[in-house]
Amino acid sequence: MGYKSEALVAQAREVREALGLSQRVISERSGLTQSHISQIESGKMEPGLSSFIDMTRVLDLELTLVPKKLLPAVLALVKTQATPDMMIHTGQSNDKRYTRAMRLVGKLKQDRGSSADLDKIEEYVRFLRRVDLSDQQMQLVRALIARLERDHGRPDAGPIIRDIAQNMQRLRNSVAHGVSSEPKPAYALDDGDDGA
Repeated sequence: MGYKSEALVAQAREVREALGLSQRVISERSGLTQSHISQIESGKMEPGLSSFIDMTRVLDLELTLVPKKLLPAVLALVKTQATPDMMIHTGQSNDKRYTRAMRLVGKLKQDRGSSADLDKIEEYVRFLRRVDLSDQQMQLVRALIARLERDHGRPDAGPIIRDIAQNMQRLRNSVAHGVSSEPKPAYALDDGDDGA
């Protein structure tokens, strides 16, 4: 699954679970097969836009395009106007997620032996736990931790663990150095444009 869609799929899954809805119920209400939903949530399949919209509408969520410069205002508005029944931010507190991730990394080191990738994940989780992340950055952290929990037992988990470490490193670098984790174009037609 793509780096960018992982956080959205993880958030949709969290909302589904917080609402107590099974994949089967989502399947019945969206017209998608339960197998399709399972493959999307497990990261085995990249969701098509129309499938993802069908899934999220069942969860009473709406996808919309927002101008990049207005995103902080929109996120602040959503945060202040959301009621507990809206399930905008669901699941465990972030601190519990970090604790779970550290525990899992410790277990993996015990089972597989220490590795540079596991050491990096441990280092980045410690760092990210201490800083104030934006909602979008926290969604990415949640998605990466969920992926580690879901895929760590697979026989081919080495490349997955490496990818998680690399994504956490990019996020840590963007937070530590105050730069966007998105690649910048080599040139721009308008020097005054922030890339938005």
